[in-house]
Amino acid sequence: MTTIKEVSRIAQVSMATVSRVLTGSAPVAEPTRARVMAAMKQTGYSPNAFARSLATNRSGSIGVVINEISSPFYSGIVRGIEEVVEAVGMHLMVSSGHANRALEFKSVESLRQRRADALIVQLEAVSDYDILRWAAHTTPLVVVGRYVPELADRCIYLDNVLGGYLATKHLLDHGHRRIAHITGWLAIKDARDRLEGYRQALAEAGIPYDEGLVVEGTFVEEGGQRGMKRLLSRQLDFTAVIAGNDQTAAGALHTLREHGLQVPHDVSLIGYDDVILARYLYPALTTIRQPLVEMGRAAAQLALTALGALKADVGEGVIRKFEPTLVVRESVVRPKSH
Repeated sequence: MTTIKEVSRIAQVSMATVSRVLTGSAPVAEPTRARVMAAMKQTGYSPNAFARSLATNRSGSIGVVINEISSPFYSGIVRGIEEVVEAVGMHLMVSSGHANRALEFKSVESLRQRRADALIVQLEAVSDYDILRWAAHTTPLVVVGRYVPELADRCIYLDNVLGGYLATKHLLDHGHRRIAHITGWLAIKDARDRLEGYRQALAEAGIPYDEGLVVEGTFVEEGGQRGMKRLLSRQLDFTAVIAGNDQTAAGALHTLREHGLQVPHDVSLIGYDDVILARYLYPALTTIRQPLVEMGRAAAQLALTALGALKADVGEGVIRKFEPTLVVRESVVRPKSH
């Protein structure tokens, strides 16, 4: 097996010089660096990643904690992170926290013990104080999908109040006045913010808030099914439903069909997130788009800038607060009374 000694002999440099080229621990003249790289290619030498990490005190990895690896929502964020991280020759270590405080702690600590060079975290259950304590350590930490005021320059998040407002306003503009809402899990701030946007749009239109038209969901299909069953059991008059996310909308759509109601002819339906599921439902789902891939890229750029793997001006130009947009498809029409 080729060794660093063989590379140094062919390149006609010291083993220390080869090591400096591999680790970037000190400047090396470009002609010398070119000879070392050529010798590595000629011999097929591949540096031991563990040994290199010991020399540089870097693992070459970025740790990522998200809620659910299997969710189409979080896969968009991870894809954006991966694009940026792999472009600089680093790799990802990904873990799920499942919106459970103990599991979120375990995921973060596990990635820190594995010497991740930086952490990008999307956390639901831990407190801001927990996040601030982790951020106080030397490992750079970036927060996705959450705003922590003390870490404002390291937070990538969405204006969810605006998203809830846009969804409700779209239905109001189509003539709907009795608009139900199956929220996400209200322990999560995203769900509370979307509900606040819903209330703001109703108030702007002069429509009183009706608690009977609001039920709590769970951001998954089963939550949409149960939420829609609760709404229907109340025998209230509503012509449209805003779902906490697209998965909730899919569950709600299924329950409406079970009860002989058609979307959008009997009930209009709007989702949130614009995951790939939304465009393949029937009818195709009108929804609120989160720029998930773009948010993932932004988070990775902040993390890599903090590590010095990207130029400082890259981090300075990163958008922190993203805005959602309305995606109009086929699941919203004017109510029958119009």
